[in-house]
Amino acid sequence: MAIYMKFGNVNGQVTTEGFVKWIELNSMQVGVGRGVSTGGGGQTREASAPSISEVVVTKPFDAASSGLFEDAVAGSFDTKVQIKFTTTTKNKVDTFLTYDLTDCGVSGYSTTSGGDLPQESISLNFTKIMISPSLLDIKGTPQAGSKVTYDLIKMVKS
Repeated sequence: MAIYMKFGNVNGQVTTEGFVKWIELNSMQVGVGRGVSTGGGGQTREASAPSISEVVVTKPFDAASSGLFEDAVAGSFDTKVQIKFTTTTKNKVDTFLTYDLTDCGVSGYSTTSGGDLPQESISLNFTKIMISPSLLDIKGTPQAGSKVTYDLIKMVKS
């Protein structure tokens, strides 16, 4: 399995068919939380609006590194980003989960190395997130799942 990211016009080094010049990631993390309070006796629960974290990705230093650093220091938070989780089925690469981020920009960038290839941690801030699963059936064929979109400006799911 591999994770690939397309960050606007920033080119990576991926050569896999369908993902040429995308950026290969080591990991991706995002979280959601809501404050929930329970009334006396557990009869009534109230929940706050969701708090959606920034997306954090890690990756090795590569051709995309300077473009991502540039976005961190001088970006305009208007980039379209796609992150795709892939697997190999029947000798081809299929996507089983996609994250689309709207009005995205790099809000945090750090790099570390112990003398080997530097590793980067990149925080992505966005105004809208869409999650699109494509679950694999018993034959390994992707089947479209239910898409979920959340707009952080309007604070609504669509």
